[in-house]
Amino acid sequence: MSIPILMPALSPTMEEGKLAKWHVKPGDKVRSGDVIAEIETDKATMEVEAVDEGVVAELLVVEGAEGIKVNAVIAQLRDEGETYVPGKASAPVAMKTIAAPPAAPRSAGVAKPAGVARVDAGARVFASPLARRVAAQGGVELRLVQGTGPHGRVVKADVDEAAKAGGAKAAVAVIPAAQASIPGATAPVPSPIPDARLYFAKESYQELPHDSMRKTIARRLTSSKRDIPHFYLKVDCQIDALLDVRKQINAQAPTEGAGVYKVSVNDFVVKAAALALIRVPGVNCSWTETALLRHKHADVGVAVALDFGLITPIVVKAETKSLAAISNEVK
Repeated sequence: MSIPILMPALSPTMEEGKLAKWHVKPGDKVRSGDVIAEIETDKATMEVEAVDEGVVAELLVVEGAEGIKVNAVIAQLRDEGETYVPGKASAPVAMKTIAAPPAAPRSAGVAKPAGVARVDAGARVFASPLARRVAAQGGVELRLVQGTGPHGRVVKADVDEAAKAGGAKAAVAVIPAAQASIPGATAPVPSPIPDARLYFAKESYQELPHDSMRKTIARRLTSSKRDIPHFYLKVDCQIDALLDVRKQINAQAPTEGAGVYKVSVNDFVVKAAALALIRVPGVNCSWTETALLRHKHADVGVAVALDFGLITPIVVKAETKSLAAISNEVK
């Protein structure tokens, strides 16, 4: 009996991840607790341990594959001594094919464009990252490309062939009309952000692929800016007295042991923001489509720029904490 290995949810907010590395290969015996892979999430790279025992029958996801949904099958185990047929129990769900309406008679010598297929616009398209990029650059609609890779996956050669034939471009305007009577069918939604690679020569830039953390940062900041009402306040402050107090506090702080700390101006800002949020509870709210959520405590996020991205450690209940405690927690 084959046992599927699923993409695990390694954090409460994880929806997809990247398979950074396999620690096993087909034919290897694994026991419960053995490290079998490394998964890159939006926060970190973590080791994944086997839950079941068996022999690795098939690896369904290659190293470096991104956008793997939680609970997707990434590999198969089999019982020792069992015969396993690759792909029989683990092939991805095929794209649903739409029957084309009866075609009008065509003149002799006119052939169907190579590499073009008719598929449900709402169906998931299985394609390699390179194929997706080439399709975006060439204006090729992936849903109309017939994949020749493993399990029907669309690869770069399929996109190139469809682009040469011209059918995947010309059919884009035709397919939505043909789908008008199909329940649930939707037209493809174009990307709102043009690919910058279309406007620059290849030799003029270096391409650095996004990691999962940077993708998450971009997605969440965009969502915050787009979906949450914003207003901006600005004030100039003379903080000579604050700097004097900071100097006195740090002069009295212990220099060794577990209680060592150095208070920064930023720690004062975190404490002041927390106290202000408690004093003006109408500001200490989160927006939802149906209601405002008024918080009982002030949790203050501190943006920290790192070489590889931006993280936001959160000082929980900051209004209850001392400057020293805030300083150590942020560190």
